[in-house]
Amino acid sequence: MTDIIWGTVTKVTANNKFEINVTHRKEDNKVSYADSEIVIFTEIDIMSLPAESSLRTIQQIQDAINGKFIKCEVISRLDDNTLNCKVFHSGAGGY
Repeated sequence: MTDIIWGTVTKVTANNKFEINVTHRKEDNKVSYADSEIVIFTEIDIMSLPAESSLRTIQQIQDAINGKFIKCEVISRLDDNTLNCKVFHSGAGGY
């Protein structure tokens, strides 16, 4: 089963990296997550962004997710303590 966290993006730092204020955690997550995490995404499913990652700019990422409530499916925690995640806009009801 995949760990999942939800929260609001507070800062986009690269075209594949952002900071998130974690406000919700899936009840049966295997790992604990801090209230603030840094996420590197391998996949992002946001309608307003180009599907091809090489076509995305940091400005497009900022416009699409900064200040938004999103869902992160955690793939792994990297050696530098960032989270490797698949990222989605949150669904109805915030989850």
